[in-house]
Amino acid sequence: MNTERASDRSRKGIQLVTFRLGAESFGLPVSKVREILRPIDLFPVPGMGAEVEGVINLRGEIIPVVKMASLLGVVKNAGERLPHRRRIVILDAAAGSFGFFVDEVFEVTRIKAEEIQAPPDFGRGGHSAEVVTGIVKLIGRMVVCIDPEKLITDDLMAKELAIGG
Repeated sequence: MNTERASDRSRKGIQLVTFRLGAESFGLPVSKVREILRPIDLFPVPGMGAEVEGVINLRGEIIPVVKMASLLGVVKNAGERLPHRRRIVILDAAAGSFGFFVDEVFEVTRIKAEEIQAPPDFGRGGHSAEVVTGIVKLIGRMVVCIDPEKLITDDLMAKELAIGG
């Protein structure tokens, strides 16, 4: 019975939240996205690492906000064209919950697993290469699929994002 459900899920595909960061499009599994918010007050915390922008207070929960562009090696646009489309994506990962700013959220889309192509192997290295699980072509754009579990390591969470007890 469980294998029947798993097989049914694989036929239906994978749901991705797609978004823009700089000039590039990315996708995350919708199962890891807790919520998507309009920007709220961000509070810097002294002593946090270079990869952390600060924290937000989300209904009493302190959530670290990381510099996603820096983690992925994306060059940010100096003069953002559409600041009203900026959002904070809150993810739940094994290492803990965290958020990050995106320039625009496009959509939630369902794709078939076989539509995801392996990323090119040449010139890949470092942390950002590890988080890329594949590339999928959607209407008019290439979307880089990323694994949120590999974005934030336990080491980073323990050293730089530990807030409270």
